[in-house]
Amino acid sequence: MTSVPKVALDEAITPIHFSTRSLPVREQFDAWRAFMAPAIDLDIRESRIAPFEAEQTVWDVGGFALTRARMPGDGTARTWQHHKKNALDHWCFVVVNDGTAPTGVPGRPARQLFFRSLGERFDGSAADTSVLSLYIPRELFGERLNRIDGTSSQVPDTGIGALLADYFLSLEQRLPRIPNAQLPQVVEATQAMIAACVRPSAERIEVAHDAIVATLMERARQVVRQNMGSSSFGPDHLAQALGVSRSRLYRLFEPFGGVARYVHRQRMLVAHAALSDPSNTSSVIRIAESVGFGDASGFSRSFKQEFGCSPSDARASSIFRSPFRMPPSRAGGSATAEFATVLRRLAA
Repeated sequence: MTSVPKVALDEAITPIHFSTRSLPVREQFDAWRAFMAPAIDLDIRESRIAPFEAEQTVWDVGGFALTRARMPGDGTARTWQHHKKNALDHWCFVVVNDGTAPTGVPGRPARQLFFRSLGERFDGSAADTSVLSLYIPRELFGERLNRIDGTSSQVPDTGIGALLADYFLSLEQRLPRIPNAQLPQVVEATQAMIAACVRPSAERIEVAHDAIVATLMERARQVVRQNMGSSSFGPDHLAQALGVSRSRLYRLFEPFGGVARYVHRQRMLVAHAALSDPSNTSSVIRIAESVGFGDASGFSRSFKQEFGCSPSDARASSIFRSPFRMPPSRAGGSATAEFATVLRRLAA
C-alpha cells in the first residue's frame, strides 16, 4: 500500500487567488465576469470598460468551496443570474458583511446571509463590496435540506440562524491554519451546522452541538475583545450579544472557569500581545487602560499572576512574528480554470 507523504497531511491548503488589479482597465470587468462564469452569468449596468478592481480567494476544502470576493465600492450595481439548465446543482450560501446591512444587536457586525441553489432560476442585483460564499453539493445533505426550494432565501440574523454566518466567518479565519488531515472533520461540522441552522430541529441541533458551541465561543471572544476598554463589561452584556440566557452563558463558560475568569484571561492575552509587539510603543499604563484596568499596579499584579513575569519583562523579551501573507495571484485564465475545476469536482 502506498503511504501518503506526511507533509501532505500536515500542510494547510493553499487558496486560489485571482485579482483584476494588474490588468488593463478596459479588460478588468470582462476578466471578473469570466472568472465568475462557472457559477453565475454576471453583468454590469455601467460601462464594461470602466475600472473594476476586484479580487477573489477560493479555498477548496474537499467537500465544499469557500470564496471571499472584494469588489469596488463605487455604488455600481451588478446583475447576475443562474445559468439555464446548469449542471451544477450546488447550494450557495452568501454572507454579505461589508457594513451595509442593518443591525440592532450590540457586539454583532452588520451582515446578511442568503442561500440558493445554482440549479434553480435566480436573478439578482447588488452593489456590495465584500461577500463570502460557500458552495456545497446538495447531495451531501440527503433528505436533511429537502423542501426548502421556493422558500425565503434569507436566513434571519437572529437566534440559531445568526450562528451560521458566525460559523462561515470564523471558518474563513481558521482555514489558513487547518491541516489537510483535518478537512474531513471540517466538512462534517459544516454540513451539520448548515442543516441545524437552515432547518432547525432538536436532532439536527444535537448533531451540530460541538460546532455550535465552538461558534458561540468564537463570537464570545470577538465580543469580549471589542469591549476590552470597558471595566464595566460583564455577563449581562455578553449574554445579550450572544443571544443566550444567563444560565446558558454560565454553562457555556463552566469549562473555562466561569465568565469572569474567561473575560480576565482575554484581557491578559490582549495585553501580552501588545507588550510583545515591538511596533507598539504605548506605555504600560496606556495598555492597561486599553484592556480595562485603571491603575498600573493592579494591572502588573494581574499580569504577573497570569504569566509569571511583569509587563516590563514581557516587553523586554518581545519576539517579532511575521504576519500571514496573501499568496501571489494566478494569471487570469489559470485561476478561472481552477475555480471551474473546483466547482465541477464538488459535483463528482
